Parts: sequence; C-alpha cells; structure tokens
Amino acid sequence: MANIKVITFGKLKEISGSNFELEAETTDELLHKIYQEFPSIKDLKLRVAVNQKIISEITILNNNDMVALMPPYSGG
Repeated sequence: MANIKVITFGKLKEISGSNFELEAETTDELLHKIYQEFPSIKDLKLRVAVNQKIISEITILNNNDMVALMPPYSGG
C-alpha cells in the first residue's frame, strides 16, 4: 500500500485542517478514506490532481505521490 501526501485548498482545507498523509492503492480508495475521515467533504464537488496533473478517472497511486484536492474554480 502506498503512502500518499494529500494537500487541500479552499473550503476543503478549512474542513481537513491541514495537509495529511494516508495509505491507498488508488484514488478511489483514497477518496473513500477521506470521506470516512471528513464526511462533509463528500457533499462537495472537487477536482483531484495526482502529482500536479488533474485526473478524471481512477488512478493507481505510488509511494510518495502527492494528491491535491481542490474545490471548483473558474478563471477569467
């Protein structure tokens, strides 16, 4: 099982308090663990990035990967 560094932004950071680490093999498993730890995050829309690349499908994680959880954002 891989040790993953999780960083959060915006409202997600307010809920989680700070960056943290979890063990998971996939992004799906990681999100499941995060939702268990912080149930209010489950109701929020969020974007997931693995090693600075936004993903839209389940991704296999490797030891020391960095996963960023970001609230929706828009640009101008």
